[in-house]
Amino acid sequence: MTRLLALAPLAVILGLVGCGGSSLDTSSGTTTMPPPTGSNVTAITVDAGPAAAPGDINMPFVSVTVCAPGSTTNCQTIDHVELDTGSYGLRILSSALDSSLALPQENTDTGGAVLECTQFADGFSWGPVKTADIQITGEAASSVPVQIIGDPAFPGVPNTCSSSGPAEDTVATFGANGILGVGPFVEDAGLYYTCTSGICTELSTLDLNLQVSNPVAFFAADNNGVIVQMPSVGTGGSGTLSGSLIFGIGTQSNNGLGSSTIYAVDPNSGVFSVTYKNQAFDYSFLDTGSTANYFVDSSIPTCSSNSFYCPSSTLSLSASVTGVNTASNSVDFSVANAENLFNGDPTAVAFANLGASNSMSDSFDFGMPFFFGRSVYVAISGQTTPGGTGPYFAF
Repeated sequence: MTRLLALAPLAVILGLVGCGGSSLDTSSGTTTMPPPTGSNVTAITVDAGPAAAPGDINMPFVSVTVCAPGSTTNCQTIDHVELDTGSYGLRILSSALDSSLALPQENTDTGGAVLECTQFADGFSWGPVKTADIQITGEAASSVPVQIIGDPAFPGVPNTCSSSGPAEDTVATFGANGILGVGPFVEDAGLYYTCTSGICTELSTLDLNLQVSNPVAFFAADNNGVIVQMPSVGTGGSGTLSGSLIFGIGTQSNNGLGSSTIYAVDPNSGVFSVTYKNQAFDYSFLDTGSTANYFVDSSIPTCSSNSFYCPSSTLSLSASVTGVNTASNSVDFSVANAENLFNGDPTAVAFANLGASNSMSDSFDFGMPFFFGRSVYVAISGQTTPGGTGPYFAF
């Protein structure tokens, strides 16, 4: 699955800090590490997905607690919420949400309900925008607009939304109970509609306070970004894998930048440049929501049944990442035969050497394989950090 938001920002689109030492499991090549601790840390799990949609690969999940606004008891903790650095805001599948929460509906000034069409690279999700309090480990944000995907109260999907691909409005089709977008912006600037008596009209503008928003920016502290910290994965893949999502950059003793290089991204689109085999891909990004590294290389054969790469032997490759601040470094990665990987260890759900062809010819998408074995920083636009003002990625 490629969970890339086709929105703007990121329009038309997949040394370790505070964790002590690491140890190598020589049988699998998978690095394990003691997790960082603190009220600003929550676990990331890569596994086969929720019971209603088993079979995910390279998909990172977190748990999120959603509460009715102002309540500390009318709450629900939802597991298997996909962690996504390529989108912004919390979206929960209606079928995974307890109706007793009765989250209040967002409305325009004229009284029409606010709904959103979230367009991904592999389909779309339709649902109303409601208000919720959000808790993740020791962090909390109040009255945040969230999208409820597949809400049966709003069955009519406008053609301008449904024409973008297949519907992903159930846990089975979505592959998760929800998605938590923690990319480098606050609002998602998506396709919003106002609906009255079953008639939905696309909105040309919508007040920012009504738009689905990155909840990290609304935390009382640790609100300038996140760190995605994952162990490395051996060449044959790994079974269930654990990492950490750390909130804040330079706000506590466990989230300093250390020696990481800062790659500033375009303040309007959130992209930077990648040069691969002497070709520049100027609309490139880092995305935990992409199951593979997606890039263009006609010399690598694709698999017979999908767009994953299937070279005859594992390839050792390199690309150069350049931020809009001109910071530049080489990134080494490998691409193995995807069919051999999938037909190998039947328990494996994490693969660091998975590559795929990219339909976006101007883009190099460093997906979840890029994050294995790294601490990757995502600084939110306009927020101050020890490395400067976001938006930027650092690693």
